[in-house]
Amino acid sequence: MPNLVLIDDNEANLQELTRSLTPALAGQNVEIRQWVPRPGDVAERRFEELVNLETGLVITDYNLTDNGLTGLFGSTIVAWCQAKAIPVGDYSRAIHNVLPEEPNQYEIRIPANPELAAPYIAGTFRGFLRIRQALDAAPRLLTKKRSPVSVLSEILGRPEEESRFALYGSRVGASNSALIRLVTAGGETRAETKRRYVSYLVGHLLLNAILRYPGPILNRSALTAYLAVAESEITKIEPLFTNALYSGPFSDIENYYWLSDVDIAFAGMDRNAVSEDGPETVGQLNREAVEAVLKTKLVRHGCSRCQGLNGGFICPFTHRAVCQLPTCSVGPNSWIPQGARLCRIEKDFYDEWAPMLGF
Repeated sequence: MPNLVLIDDNEANLQELTRSLTPALAGQNVEIRQWVPRPGDVAERRFEELVNLETGLVITDYNLTDNGLTGLFGSTIVAWCQAKAIPVGDYSRAIHNVLPEEPNQYEIRIPANPELAAPYIAGTFRGFLRIRQALDAAPRLLTKKRSPVSVLSEILGRPEEESRFALYGSRVGASNSALIRLVTAGGETRAETKRRYVSYLVGHLLLNAILRYPGPILNRSALTAYLAVAESEITKIEPLFTNALYSGPFSDIENYYWLSDVDIAFAGMDRNAVSEDGPETVGQLNREAVEAVLKTKLVRHGCSRCQGLNGGFICPFTHRAVCQLPTCSVGPNSWIPQGARLCRIEKDFYDEWAPMLGF
């Protein structure tokens, strides 16, 4: 039976999270395993007792020393999980967002808000499970010399997106030395090792790169930015793009949309209705086309530089709509994967942090 492991030295927090996860995983055949580290525990032995080949996800607090077990931190749990190719997420309410760095391909950040944490954990668990089940159903994907992006595009039924996914996938395997040790070590069949390896790579590529940095696939915030409207207007515009809904792994974390299908929807709209006043930015054209279909004006996004006129792109760090004018945003660099074609860095944010980070 698939299992989900929760690790926290605060038993009240652990029980609260378990209670929230139980309905979130309703109907899912999954065992929730708990560990409250205590002084008498031999940490690595206890970890080995909890995880197995059916462990789909481990969720850990960062500081695990409150009960007197010294030296055990979430970073150790992460390292042990990575050595076994087990997805692992940090659920530490005291840990705040850090400065933007090159994305950590194998770090899953769980929302600190308890109301958001359980649905996100459940959606992440189901997403990785779906990928493993897809590999089980199509073992030929593991017998060919195929890249993770090739496997992913076939799992999603979108072979035409492989070249776009490939722009996210550079160094995806080599960036984790633990994976290299996994594939060269013995202890299990080569087929099982390859399944775990590919599932781990593909899942993190999808969750932590492609879905995190909008390009071929957009979340709701990116969709409103693409249309240059306020996020509060999402319920008005979503019905126009139901045919663009993404339904692959992790789709129950939130609504996602295929950009190519969003553009197909635009192809059926009347672009002659857009105004000729001001710059014809992508965001302005998209918004006015949608307004013509809905026969109503939509609230613009909150950019003070253009009063919400432009948009068309999203900054993945400030989560605000931006446009491609040089006074508004900076084009993609090493902070953003190459495939994230709808991402640009808000200029004020970039100007503040780039000197400190050496750019």
